[in-house]
Amino acid sequence: MPQPPDAPCPIDPTLFVARGGDLRSFTKQAEVDAPPGEVFGLLSTEAGMRRLYDIDSRIDLAVGGPYEWYFIGENAFGTKGGEGNQILAYIPDRLLAFSWNAPPTQPESRAKRTWVVVELGERPNGKCHIRLTHLGFGTEAHWDETYAYFDSAWERVLDTIAKACKGT
Repeated sequence: MPQPPDAPCPIDPTLFVARGGDLRSFTKQAEVDAPPGEVFGLLSTEAGMRRLYDIDSRIDLAVGGPYEWYFIGENAFGTKGGEGNQILAYIPDRLLAFSWNAPPTQPESRAKRTWVVVELGERPNGKCHIRLTHLGFGTEAHWDETYAYFDSAWERVLDTIAKACKGT
């Protein structure tokens, strides 16, 4: 049974199918009642993931560090949901970029990676503007299902972040 690595790993560019400037992507935006630092903490720490979803995760805030959300915690590693993803870049309290894979129910797309960029900005009213861009979907037919899945799923994630921030 595969196990997660213990430390940051090199980023494997062969896992990414998209190349060049013409990338299949979408952007979602939200404004939440919290400063950017709080939103960054929710997304960049295991404690934040526990607060958002009450799930286990493995997050090491380092380039190449794991960025894994375990939606189906009782499953074996490899079928929990977000295994194998990594942090690609970050600016504390401003930006988090990570690789992302499809759910286990979409094995063709899951074998490769897309990437997500979350940009955080403070509004004059003290709220945080979140701009989430998901990029790098392939062009084969199976990617259409993956694109549609995440086009809906990230809206739910932003809603969850907004709800968590209202409780602070």
